[in-house]
Amino acid sequence: MTLRYVLLGDPVDHSISPALHRAAFEAWELDADYAAWSVVSDEVEKAMRHPDLAGGNVTLPHKLRAAAALTRPSGAVRATGACNCWWRLADGDLAGDNTDVGGLGFALERLGFDPRGARVLLLGAGGAARGAVHALLEGGASSVEVLNRTAARAQALRAAVGGEALRVVETPDPGAAYDLVLNATSLGLSASDPLPFALDRGRFALACDLVYSAGETPWVHHARSLGIRARDGLDMLVGQAALSLKCWFPGRAPPVEAMRAAAVEALDTRAR
Repeated sequence: MTLRYVLLGDPVDHSISPALHRAAFEAWELDADYAAWSVVSDEVEKAMRHPDLAGGNVTLPHKLRAAAALTRPSGAVRATGACNCWWRLADGDLAGDNTDVGGLGFALERLGFDPRGARVLLLGAGGAARGAVHALLEGGASSVEVLNRTAARAQALRAAVGGEALRVVETPDPGAAYDLVLNATSLGLSASDPLPFALDRGRFALACDLVYSAGETPWVHHARSLGIRARDGLDMLVGQAALSLKCWFPGRAPPVEAMRAAAVEALDTRAR
């Protein structure tokens, strides 16, 4: 019987996650499939409990809703309040994890960023931002400043996480230098989106965009035009997908290079 996994989100048309996971299943010669389902918030738990599904992933804007649907959340889900990966247990319960945390660690390592003692400007306060805050603070960041369009949502994130290292700001300190600026908003998914934040030359050492696109995102190009080393969200996508596979299939080594190659090919195909 074919094992079925899905990505739940709104929108999901942009996602290349099906290509990554199908490449992994093919490399493993496993009878499994992965699809993308567009669902509204009220349908998330019902979709997660669909009898035909063995598990799946969750993307914007449903990660908080998915966490609430779990019977057995991981420590990372409890710490962040967000879930991006779930699977059905033999007794029918739903277990889940937040593989965004480890995926971001993988991406930041490839960017050459060490969070210990770092000052970070974080754009956004949704489910992706929660995973980012957890990864940064666990890694030893000395300061994470959250800048979000809706201040109340940023304050809710701070209240949920707590700690003196996490602050909400209306604008970055004009005299401050940051070791990293990280975009955890959805800006960049559409070609018509404005930049999530206009960068200044000399104030930001590194920039990481959790959004990905063919040829990298406009914000990454903006950063590089100012001499700021930057990467988009492809590394995180591959990293969190590999960790999701480890949740679903313990003991198997994810074929990371095959997954990355499939991701690049899918982006190139879309661009053409």
